[in-house]
Amino acid sequence: MAPRKPAQAFALLIAISDVAAFRFSPSTATYAPLSRSAAFMGSAPIAQRADPFSNVAGARLQVCLQTRGPTLGVRTFGAGFRRRGVFLSTLSAAAGGKQKVVFLGTPEVAAQSLRALIAASQAPDAPFEIAAVISNPPAKQGRNKQLQSSPVHLAGEEAGIPVLTPAGLLKKHEGSAEFLEQMSTIAPDLCITAAYGQFLPKAFLSIPRLGTLNIHPSLLPKFRGASPVPRALEEGVDVTGVSVLFTVFEMDAGPIVACRELRLDGSEKATTLLPTLFEMGSELLLESLPGVLAGEHKQDGHGCIIQDDAAASHAAKMSKDEGKLWFTENAKYMHNRVRAFAGWPGTTAEFMISPREDTEEKITVKVITTRIKRETGGAVLGVHSLKMNEKGDAVVVTCDDGSQIEILELQPPGKKPMDARSFWNGVRGRNIERARVGWSTGKVPGSAA
Repeated sequence: MAPRKPAQAFALLIAISDVAAFRFSPSTATYAPLSRSAAFMGSAPIAQRADPFSNVAGARLQVCLQTRGPTLGVRTFGAGFRRRGVFLSTLSAAAGGKQKVVFLGTPEVAAQSLRALIAASQAPDAPFEIAAVISNPPAKQGRNKQLQSSPVHLAGEEAGIPVLTPAGLLKKHEGSAEFLEQMSTIAPDLCITAAYGQFLPKAFLSIPRLGTLNIHPSLLPKFRGASPVPRALEEGVDVTGVSVLFTVFEMDAGPIVACRELRLDGSEKATTLLPTLFEMGSELLLESLPGVLAGEHKQDGHGCIIQDDAAASHAAKMSKDEGKLWFTENAKYMHNRVRAFAGWPGTTAEFMISPREDTEEKITVKVITTRIKRETGGAVLGVHSLKMNEKGDAVVVTCDDGSQIEILELQPPGKKPMDARSFWNGVRGRNIERARVGWSTGKVPGSAA
């Protein structure tokens, strides 16, 4: 039987106040002591060793790994041990084992990235393995408010990978210290985040030996922040993309390992663009990973693109109120908001049916799909009436600046989403207008405020 290679699961018992050196014997798959460390248990096979840290709680190990051939020097220090996992990670990598990756994410777009990583890690020549998955705790969802695990949580469990679900990583969060201890014990070489949704403190970022990579769905330094895809669509950009970068303490400001562009045609919505960008990001990550694991791209900026902070823009978190459409602004801006806020918070508009009559009815409809009919036009105050377009497939709304937007799909209150023709038939010939609000000169994307 061929001798086993050392793996990250090996165990060593080390004295807390001594200097020990060990030499690996390929013929016997053992480590033999080269110094007087009495705690090292001879040269028993690695597979038979106990947990190296079960009896050294409170110790602090600092790896002084000067690799003198296959000899590894390890110095032990006093109390306050936190980074013991670095020893295991570095020793494993030096001995030729697969490097350990920990994945952090929550929604379905992150789960697709995780599944791609898992598939890549299962290749015979893969240089890494997924050691653990981190996700947000189960949350109440649906009408019955039942606890449901996140898509990333489920994907990790399905693959048989250990899953951790800390409530948060900051000191104020219960269990954060224990979680950081677990991470130190796991000793990842690299962490990868994708839409995780939690702030990563310095105590976490200092754990992985090679740093933490993030898939960010924008062409950094543009649209740093919580809502890069909606804000890019709201602004009406023609080109967007995805970046793979190292995570630093400042949000989305780390060195960029790789980026890829995607040209837009003006019809994309956030709900479809986000999965597309994460699929691109997963491919880009897998292409970049060998270079990161080999040290060709480093968190200190070596082999990376350094971001220009002066060119950065911020993608602020969305609010529910942003979904209101009043049509006092330019049609292009209205159209881009419908695209940007698809899904959540959605976009709504107030219409008046049979206005100024005894049967007047005010309704709030959800606007789902739009297109621009006329981008410019000049002020046309007083045009509030809605009409069907010539093709009969869209409801036309005239904005205060004379531009026009067509609503192709909408959802009346208490109804399912429907096309414009079905909605118009339901009005049954009654007059319908957009709600009257204070006049505005309109807002055109890219123009000065």
